[in-house]
Amino acid sequence: MIAGLILVSALFFNDNAEFIAKANEQIAKGAEWKYVGLQSREPGTLAIPLVREDTGEESIIFKLKNNKE
Repeated sequence: MIAGLILVSALFFNDNAEFIAKANEQIAKGAEWKYVGLQSREPGTLAIPLVREDTGEESIIFKLKNNKE
């Protein structure tokens, strides 16, 4: 059980290393995850999308934003 959890975690971080590095960089500069409600994903913004399998449409609920926004 523990080995499975470690394996899944390692695979997640390996597959998402670029996203995690960019998010950590922006958080270090003062950005925070903010609730924005269900909306379409803007290209180029750092967010975790929800993808509809039937259409491929991406939506977001939370977005990494600077405190100034």
